[in-house]
Amino acid sequence: MLNYKEVELLLSEIPFQDSYIQDIRESDYHSFTLSLFNKDKKAYDVYFEIATEDAHFSLTKRTRRKSSTMQRFTQFLKSRIIGARIIEVRQAPWDRAFHFKLLKEERIFFILFRFYSGPGANIIVYDENLIIEDLMFRRPKRNEMSGSTLVLEERTSPPEKEFFVRVHPEEITFNEFIDDYYYEKGRNENIEALKAEAVKARERELGEIRRNIKRAEEKIKSTKDFEGTKRIADILSSYLHMVRKGMSEVTLLDYMRDENITIPLKAELNPRDNLERYYKNYQKEKKSHELALEELRKENERLNERQSYYQKLLASPDIKKLKSTFDDNRKREESIRRYHGPSFIDSGYTLIVGRNSRENDEILRHDARGNDIWVHVRDYSGGYVIIKTMKGKEVPFSIILDAAHLALHYSKAKDEKSADLYYTYVKYLRRAKDAKQGLVLPTQEKNLFLKVEEERMKRILGLKVD
Repeated sequence: MLNYKEVELLLSEIPFQDSYIQDIRESDYHSFTLSLFNKDKKAYDVYFEIATEDAHFSLTKRTRRKSSTMQRFTQFLKSRIIGARIIEVRQAPWDRAFHFKLLKEERIFFILFRFYSGPGANIIVYDENLIIEDLMFRRPKRNEMSGSTLVLEERTSPPEKEFFVRVHPEEITFNEFIDDYYYEKGRNENIEALKAEAVKARERELGEIRRNIKRAEEKIKSTKDFEGTKRIADILSSYLHMVRKGMSEVTLLDYMRDENITIPLKAELNPRDNLERYYKNYQKEKKSHELALEELRKENERLNERQSYYQKLLASPDIKKLKSTFDDNRKREESIRRYHGPSFIDSGYTLIVGRNSRENDEILRHDARGNDIWVHVRDYSGGYVIIKTMKGKEVPFSIILDAAHLALHYSKAKDEKSADLYYTYVKYLRRAKDAKQGLVLPTQEKNLFLKVEEERMKRILGLKVD
C-alpha cells in the first residue's frame, strides 16, 4: 500500500499536467490502464489499482490483459473522459488521494482517486458543485452515490506517524520501481495460488486413479478362479446324464483331482441349462478378469503419466503454463452446456443420460457425435448413456464402467445387482425402419457384464451437473 509521500513522488514523475486521455483499458473489477498523450512525454500509460491490498498507480510499459467484459463505471469513464485534457493535478494534503481537474468540450469536471484501505477506497467523478456524477464503488453509508454531494474531508496538519519513501535503486524512477514491485509481487502470489490449485487438482485426479486401480485389483482377485468355474462346468458336462431337473446339487467325481465335488444347481433348470449357466459364468468371469487386467495396466500407466505431469507443472516457474492449464479446465467446465438429458462430469469426461425414448432420440440427434460411445443394458428397456470422447484420448475402461452403472440405474433393471450391457461407437448405431422413437440397433458392439458397486454408484450419481 502506498503512503502519502510515495503518492507525492509518483505524481511528481508523471506528466499528467496538460496531458490528453486517449483510452482506458479495464483489466478487472479493481484495475485499469489509462493511455495518455503529452507534447513532451508523448504517449504513455498509467496503471491504476484501487481497493485491493496492493492498491497503487504508476507509469507502466506493460500490456496487461484486457477484461472480457467492461464494468459499468469503466463504460462511464470511457464515454466521459476520453478526449479530456488534465488541466490540474492536486494531491490532498498529507493524504493518499489526489484530484484531476479535466476540461472536455468547454466543460470542467473532476476525478478523485483515493488509494485507501477499507471502504474509503474509491474513484469518484464529480462536477464543479461537488455533485457526484458516478463512482467506482457506491457507498451508501458514506453517502457516496450518484447525485449525492461529495464531502471533502482533508487534513489540516501532518499525521503523527512518520512516513518514508521506500528505498529503491537510484538508476530507475520510483514509478518504475513501484510498477516492477507490484507486478512481481502479484506474479509470485499468482504462481503460489496456481500451484495450490494444482496440488488440489493433483490430489483429486490421482486419488480417482488410485481408486480405479484398487477396484481393478479387487476385480482381478474376485475373478481369478475363472478356470475353476470352467473345471466345474467340464465335470458337469462329463456326468450330465446323472443330473435331473429338480436337483439343487449333485456330487460328482472330480477326475482331475480324484476326489468328489458337490456342485450347486438351480432346481428349476434342466441339466443342459444348468451346464450352459456354468459355461456362461466362466466366460463372464474370464472376460471380467481380462478387462480388469487391462484396466489395471491402463490406470497404472495413467498414474505414472499424471504424476510426471504434475511434478513438472509444480516445478515450473512459468505462470503462463500454470495458468493455461487451469484456464483449459475452466473453459471445459464453462463449456458444459445443457444437454437433452442429465449430464455427469467424470474425470473430465461428460456422460449424458437419456431417461426415456424421447430423450434417447434427442441425445442421439443433437448431442452425440460419431466417435462418442453409446452404452445400454441388454434385454431391458431404459436410458442410453453417451460418453463424450476427447480427441486423441482413449476412454479409460473405468469411465465405461461408470457409464454402465448409470445405464443400469436409469433402466428397468435398476434394482438388479448385476446385468449384461453392451457398448459401441455412436457411428455404429443404425435406426431400424419404422422403429419406435429412439430405438437403434448396435453393430460392432462389445459385451460387458456388470456387478453393481454401491459406493461407486453413489460417487457417480454425485457427479451430476445441476
